[in-house]
Amino acid sequence: MRNNKGFTLIELLAVIVVLAVVIAIATTNVLPSMNIAREAAFRTETSFAVKSAEDAYYNYGLGAFKINNGTKSCVNTTKVCFTIEELVDQGFSTLDKKTYKGKIELNLQDDKKVGYNVYLKKGDEYWFINEPFSDFSKNGDLNQGSWSEEAESCSCE
Repeated sequence: MRNNKGFTLIELLAVIVVLAVVIAIATTNVLPSMNIAREAAFRTETSFAVKSAEDAYYNYGLGAFKINNGTKSCVNTTKVCFTIEELVDQGFSTLDKKTYKGKIELNLQDDKKVGYNVYLKKGDEYWFINEPFSDFSKNGDLNQGSWSEEAESCSCE
């Protein structure tokens, strides 16, 4: 009597084909979801960075915080600009200075409303360029324009 334990070549090929189909379906569904999740996370981090800049501005107005002369941040009567580096150094933000670069401008308008221009870059993955919105979780196009050193320093002149 012969012992026929094991799989035939056809059975092994059938299993491999089924696995390949499952992987192909999973890849086409999972990768776009991962990109959407990464973008949503960046938008949330952008909103936190804007809130950090607002907190820094209010603390500056209360006299609880002073901008160091050696920094790139600045304040005048119509515009406040904080670099990500300054926000992190002063404890207003928990973003990683090695990963994130840029600045947040708060444009102070006559009717006490604040307009925002955000220049925020996370590695080479995402960045906002000059998006004047208050809700960054829904508004603003990512990866717009080209990144320059000017997007990392402030000018309040």
